[in-house]
Amino acid sequence: MNFGDQQQDLETLLNASGVLAGANYKVNFIEFDSGPLVDAGFAAHRIDIGTMGDLPASLAVKSGLPVKAIAVDKPIGASEFLLAKPGITSISQLKGKPVAYTTGTAEQAFALRALKTAGLTQHDVQQVNVSLLQLGTVLESGSAVASVVTVGQKVDYQSTHPGSTVLATQDTVTPASYGYLLGSTAALGNPAKLAAIGDLTKRLIKAWNWEKSHQSQWITDYYVNVEHQTTAAAKLILAAGGTESYVPIDATVQAALQNVVTLMAGAGAWPAAFSVAPLYAAAETQRYDAIVKEVPQNG
Repeated sequence: MNFGDQQQDLETLLNASGVLAGANYKVNFIEFDSGPLVDAGFAAHRIDIGTMGDLPASLAVKSGLPVKAIAVDKPIGASEFLLAKPGITSISQLKGKPVAYTTGTAEQAFALRALKTAGLTQHDVQQVNVSLLQLGTVLESGSAVASVVTVGQKVDYQSTHPGSTVLATQDTVTPASYGYLLGSTAALGNPAKLAAIGDLTKRLIKAWNWEKSHQSQWITDYYVNVEHQTTAAAKLILAAGGTESYVPIDATVQAALQNVVTLMAGAGAWPAAFSVAPLYAAAETQRYDAIVKEVPQNG
């Protein structure tokens, strides 16, 4: 089974936790730098399943990709931040100024939600469209006065710029943001792969349980060895966020994704709104929701 991962996150988690031991299938991890690139992996038939944020998930529907939602997670704590340089203390001050976020990613959806809290749209700011990995450097370079950053990027910047201000987090905007695991309809139509996907979903939940109870090891295995953070910085990252729990695919989850589409269309980023309903299949939702009930979660 080919698994579209991002920046070795779930690959490291599954291997470090040891939960893949005894699986009667092999998982081949294919790494991507962003959710839109995972979508491209589906389009090229390179992957069977793939992980992404809410905006790339809605883009999959917009593009007519043959995929369905097979799992949904919700971050525990704030995992994305709208961080401003010293001197900027409110979102309203961003009007007319350069703000960094990556087009087509969950970071764009978060940025638009944050701007909306001050009555602004993306037309009210000058977008600095850089890769996800560069979002943490644009504040330092002066290319932007605010940027959507990860916990790690926030920790790095604030360590040398203590006067910087967090203008918004995932916890301060609505509706909530969710992460998605999508599966191709071809894989879901293959009995052997369908069984493997269900089993892997259970192992993913167990892997996140492991992470919550083995945080020192996770810090070393991922944040230090993969992300190349210091141990001190990694502890700050994990304290601020960096973990998640799986939630049922219900009306709230689907409404949140529909809101992303409404937000993008309302901001003029997309020509028109569309329904995200094709992403959800009753059979897949029922199978996944049963797994969430079956496998206990820590936190």
